[in-house]
Amino acid sequence: KDYSTLTGILKVGRLIHHCPERYLASFKMLRAAVEMGSENYSLSFESKVPDSVLCEREAEVRVLGIGSGSGEIDSIILKRLLLRHNSVYNRVVEPSEDMIGQYKTPVSGDTSLGVVKFDWRQQTAEEYFQTKENTKFHLVHGLQVLFHVKDIGATLRNMWGQLGDSGHMLVSILSGESDLGKLWNMLWEDFGQGDRLKTSYRMSCDVKQWLDTETISYMTSADDVIVNVTECFTEGSEEGKLLLDFLTQTPYVANEPKIASSALDYIRHNSSTVHDKIILKPTNEYILAFKQGTERNVS
Repeated sequence: KDYSTLTGILKVGRLIHHCPERYLASFKMLRAAVEMGSENYSLSFESKVPDSVLCEREAEVRVLGIGSGSGEIDSIILKRLLLRHNSVYNRVVEPSEDMIGQYKTPVSGDTSLGVVKFDWRQQTAEEYFQTKENTKFHLVHGLQVLFHVKDIGATLRNMWGQLGDSGHMLVSILSGESDLGKLWNMLWEDFGQGDRLKTSYRMSCDVKQWLDTETISYMTSADDVIVNVTECFTEGSEEGKLLLDFLTQTPYVANEPKIASSALDYIRHNSSTVHDKIILKPTNEYILAFKQGTERNVS
């Protein structure tokens, strides 16, 4: 089906739902446009891993990753945990065979991860949670994945349900207070249709609202991401069109003049110019929730 001809209001915020191939292409374009060194990227995630001892040192730490992708962030988390624990059981839930292949190749040759036991589950979050697994985990994480699950509330509830007492749940998601979050809110207010939570326009406020409703305690932190959006303003640029699709989470948004013009106008007025580059700084918020148990391990 040619989703490029869909009426704008029907596709706002629904890039991955209507056109997953276009989403993958636009995501690659975003990664190319992010101007953050790999070292800084690693340090950013390292600092978010729980610093307390998750279990006795001689015991095996159990980790569940939802939507782990190609595994770069998982590897950072695992190496951080191995500073305090002797071994890790790491269950990877990822629906893409290609992503799992990209994950397996580097970790198989990384001797520092030799004591990690990998359990590969090529499933969507929904398929995985339907299996009714009884294993409880010390750490459950979903990083930049809650945009794409079918039901964000159900996914958070299922992730929390697989967490053992005194365990931690770590999620990262776009901050609704960031420039990109405000763009999404503006586009939804002006062009959206239906339930926002049925689209990819999900933000940190939605996660915190769920946690507050469940009376779950949590801590938050945030990091800016530096994105070079210059190509979005280059007339006729296919790379710019793909990048704008990702920033608006809307397929073929360039075919919708009102939506595209509104988005570009907002980006232009909420970005900065650095060395002739137009820079936008979305903010990722990290939310670390703690599950109360009979006693809490102290670092």
